Amino acid sequence: MKLMRGLLLLISGFGLMAGAKLSLEHIQHGEVCPMLGPVPACIIVFLGYLAVFLAAVFIQKPWAKKLFYTGWTPVFLLAFIGVGLELIKGQTCPPGPAGIPQCFFSLAMITACWLMFRFYQASAPRK
Repeated sequence: MKLMRGLLLLISGFGLMAGAKLSLEHIQHGEVCPMLGPVPACIIVFLGYLAVFLAAVFIQKPWAKKLFYTGWTPVFLLAFIGVGLELIKGQTCPPGPAGIPQCFFSLAMITACWLMFRFYQASAPRK
């Protein structure tokens, strides 16, 4: 159980830092991230990973599950849609390591976060 929480903190913390880096680059240089109306997608991803990370920090609080899904849902949807658009039309997501679009990494990471959160919730002692 501690391992799942530790991995959840590690992955969501990495997503939080990556989202912060992209958001800062977008603010400084513009046009780094796709826009969702007036909001850059990377800022939504940053805030989503922040919520997932905080839910992992306070995982035993009664409101942690709500906070987790509040952050997880937009990140998952953006990554899922981003991967789909990347596969269909290309050059939708910012490039990552080895030229692999970052939305592919984000989809894998946010799915792993969900699995770890669910595993932790299922194995936590009932109160």
